[in-house]
Amino acid sequence: MQNNSAIYELINEKKMMLAQEITGLQFQQYPELEIKYGKAGKDKCLEDAQYHLTYLAESIRANSKPIFTAYIEWAKTMLEAREIPFQDLINNLGLMELVCRRILPPQHSAIVTEYIQLVLMPSESIEPTPSTFLTATNPLLQEATTYLSLLLEGNRSEAQALVSGLVQNGQPVAAIYEHIFQPSQYEVGRLWQTNQITVAHEHYCTAATQLIMATLYPYIFKTEKNGCKMLACTVSGDLHEMGIRMVADYFELDGWDTYYMGASMPEANILTAIMEQKAQLLAISATMPFHISKVEAIIKKVRSRVENNRVKIIVGGYPFALEPDLWKRTGADGYAVNAREAIALANKLINLN
Repeated sequence: MQNNSAIYELINEKKMMLAQEITGLQFQQYPELEIKYGKAGKDKCLEDAQYHLTYLAESIRANSKPIFTAYIEWAKTMLEAREIPFQDLINNLGLMELVCRRILPPQHSAIVTEYIQLVLMPSESIEPTPSTFLTATNPLLQEATTYLSLLLEGNRSEAQALVSGLVQNGQPVAAIYEHIFQPSQYEVGRLWQTNQITVAHEHYCTAATQLIMATLYPYIFKTEKNGCKMLACTVSGDLHEMGIRMVADYFELDGWDTYYMGASMPEANILTAIMEQKAQLLAISATMPFHISKVEAIIKKVRSRVENNRVKIIVGGYPFALEPDLWKRTGADGYAVNAREAIALANKLINLN
């Protein structure tokens, strides 16, 4: 992958020092913050500065400005929903640029400035958060809305009954995944981001949906198989498994034999599973931009083994949606925005179509 690895490594190496300088300057220049937020606020500011630097470093490494601008828009929405002025974040980013100019070599700080200035300038290029993921284009909008309402009320049994009733009445399982589970999970994330629900609600809805998905497995695993096998997982450190689990279930419905390894799968285990399972396809999901480097490392290791030459690799997840060519830089064979596209791509890659 063509990127700025030296800058990435230097920012990560000096992350704590940079964050401490940024936080100290912000509370020095804006003393009202100490009065308003106290020591807890200062500690949170330090934590946030490290997080901003992590996203900045990974965006630079991936040579992707959209990754950084999308993160800032997400942070803007999240902070304003909690009555924290966006200007506080702007001030923090301005000081980040200043501190990086002081501490990093000029050739590195110049690139940092380029990325930060992109979000400091009043810009209409930063996309706002959608007002909802339950839109009128959804053919099961009423059912998806009811399903999510039941989960937010803590009524998993009725939500499950709703899904069971749809299946019994002939609704395809794939349609329930695509039009109920997926948009409702996106909507849960949006509701947390905009401070309309708590993290407890978010976790409950995710856990409940996973349990309800499991009740559909008798329908999923009875599909006639096509003789092909795929492995699916998220990279080490990535605990967001819902998306890749849905992808694996879609492949089962399409006739593939799937070996779902779950979240945060260590590199060595992925390599071993490929050999043991004799898979034709590896599907890797990365939810956060700072997992991209791990995706690249896994793919490089897979490619380094002659016995894996026949294995095709597809990737997916939020960072790849932001940067259309990012999948190419990781060494993957392709990228899909959703499960339906992933199946079409996989079938093409191994000549099933």
